[in-house]
Amino acid sequence: LICSSASKVCKERLSRVVVRAHFSTNSNIPPTTRESLRERLSTDEKNNTVVGFSKKGGKKTLPKPTWLKAVPPKGEHYSRLKETVRSLKLATVCEEAKCPNIGECWGGKDGTATATIMIMGDTCTRGCSFCNIKTSRRPPALDPLEPVNTAEAVAQWGLDYVVLTSVDRDELPDQGAGHFAQTVREIKARMPSLLVECLTPDFRGDKR
Repeated sequence: LICSSASKVCKERLSRVVVRAHFSTNSNIPPTTRESLRERLSTDEKNNTVVGFSKKGGKKTLPKPTWLKAVPPKGEHYSRLKETVRSLKLATVCEEAKCPNIGECWGGKDGTATATIMIMGDTCTRGCSFCNIKTSRRPPALDPLEPVNTAEAVAQWGLDYVVLTSVDRDELPDQGAGHFAQTVREIKARMPSLLVECLTPDFRGDKR
């Protein structure tokens, strides 16, 4: 118990030293602000509290910065894009990987909603630890209408640039290369001037 208490005191003192060093070396802080920080440091040190922390629910926690908070999914662009994806039974990395920035990208802050379309289904044959996409050694068969549906969706959105990616399909003879190529052909047939960026799998290094 004594060691635990001593460790806690040491951590609090170290926190005060680190915060104080940070403020004292930051030359961008105006003198008036720097002086007020010095006063707060002095007051907090006398009260034996940790600088920058607030009590919430009995625990000392740091307030989260505004840039760390994700924008909630909403807006006209978000609703339109989501409706198109659902009606054509398409998959996107944004949803399957549970990207926290989906509200900002699909919502389109400056009037331009963006999305990365993921073809060849929503289930991958590989189980990478950093990815949240579903995995299976025997995923469902490829949807033969997916290339056409993808092209129709892109045409409806009226884009001039689109990104295509896909899951790995190691169980297929060509690892899905033909399906990927057909999707690009369908898009180009409808919008020849459209730029298509393809983030392809490695196809297991098979160059056939």
